[in-house]
Amino acid sequence: MNILWISDGKKGHEKQVKILLKEISKTENIVIKKEIILVNKLSWLIELLIYSTSLLFGNLFLRKGKFLVYKEDNIDIVIGAGSSIHLRMLLIKSYLSNVGISVKVVSVLAPNLFKRKFDIICSPTHDSKKLSACNKVIYFEGSLAKVSTNKVDENQGFIGIGGINRHYEFDQDAIMLQIEFLLGLYPHKKWSLFTSRRTPIEMIKKINNMALTNDNLIISNNNYDEIIEKASIKVVTQDSVNMVYESLSTQGQTLIFNMKYIKMNKIVNQINTLLSNKQVGYIENTEMTDGLNKIKIISQNMYHDVFAEVEKVAYKLIQEFKP
Repeated sequence: MNILWISDGKKGHEKQVKILLKEISKTENIVIKKEIILVNKLSWLIELLIYSTSLLFGNLFLRKGKFLVYKEDNIDIVIGAGSSIHLRMLLIKSYLSNVGISVKVVSVLAPNLFKRKFDIICSPTHDSKKLSACNKVIYFEGSLAKVSTNKVDENQGFIGIGGINRHYEFDQDAIMLQIEFLLGLYPHKKWSLFTSRRTPIEMIKKINNMALTNDNLIISNNNYDEIIEKASIKVVTQDSVNMVYESLSTQGQTLIFNMKYIKMNKIVNQINTLLSNKQVGYIENTEMTDGLNKIKIISQNMYHDVFAEVEKVAYKLIQEFKP
């Protein structure tokens, strides 16, 4: 099976598609060709015009020279994640169909436009409402993450910090206070802390200063997958949904930082559901009348199962691919 992976180059999108394809490759013989396409606003508008026109007047307006290369690749599946490359995926399908080649187009994550033109959509359950009219949707909870049932290292901890977002207030002082609490509560653990591209520069400076006076805190840039897999406790900010589900897909305990939501939406609902089901634990941070903070850990259900959403999606996709 020949798969053309169209990528927008974004780390979060690439990671989910890569993990899904790797899971499929465990049981299926696949050949993957990856193409990174960086689409700006103008080129996206041009592709929108071309695709919309082709739907009205047939494929007469497709620039065949641009798509001729795909004719020689014997493509069976076109897959990708990200709104900027969805039009390119559909244009490739339209051109190949015009020359007698049938391919299936798979969107990982919910597309915004032409949803019913995709053969299969793999989507988080929180987007189910906007996909209700689509023919073939494979739902999963949260995000697609590598599954690990390997034994954890009781001396290793993981801290994942997000940043400015539209879902939660990113109170730097409150988060720093909770990090300090973790270091004091588990002084014998080696804590590896990872930031994200959204983490404010001033927050990174505060974390670096904290690391100078705490030998058990390491600011990490490498070995993310290895450390989140082996850490016995993973603590993640609520805005970092992908990190939360990556943690839940491994052994060990998953906790989330105490944060205030800005407004109720599908992301906040998703995290609240994990909390109410005790699928994640959390740091309870209560401000007392004397101005001090009372901080304690509320653990997740100790009998929780490792999330294996990517395995479920891969299995269902393989069934769809079979003739």
